[in-house]
Amino acid sequence: MPIKYVRVNYMKYQSRKFPAAFFALLTLVAAFQSGCQSQTSTSGAGGAAQVVQAYLQARVQSDVDKMIGLSCPAWEAQARVEAASFKSMKATLDNVACKDAATDNGVALVSCSGKIVTSYNGESRDWSVADKQFKVVQDRGDWRMCGYQ
Repeated sequence: MPIKYVRVNYMKYQSRKFPAAFFALLTLVAAFQSGCQSQTSTSGAGGAAQVVQAYLQARVQSDVDKMIGLSCPAWEAQARVEAASFKSMKATLDNVACKDAATDNGVALVSCSGKIVTSYNGESRDWSVADKQFKVVQDRGDWRMCGYQ
């Protein structure tokens, strides 16, 4: 009899663990799929403008790794310079919106409106993002920041 009693408790314990493990596995799969979808969203229409917006957000955060990830290989060195340019300042995006201006043969020009506001030692300065167009190229199926026009 004691063996049956131990076996019954063991089975009850295992049946309680199964739903929790199954739920954790489903959550992990859903998170992985959403991560894959967010990476491919920069390859379609409007993706070039999204890349520039993300690049500018990474720039004000001085997130060099993200900026390099959003850049074409030829622009990576400049991305490092730009990441360092706001590192000692508090920077924010102010009403920045970007849209595709022109696209031709895997090269897009993106126009943005708004500004980057920096603050250093109590002084504030505005940097317009509308002064130039952003050159974005298709690289391995994704849009990548690759300079200014």
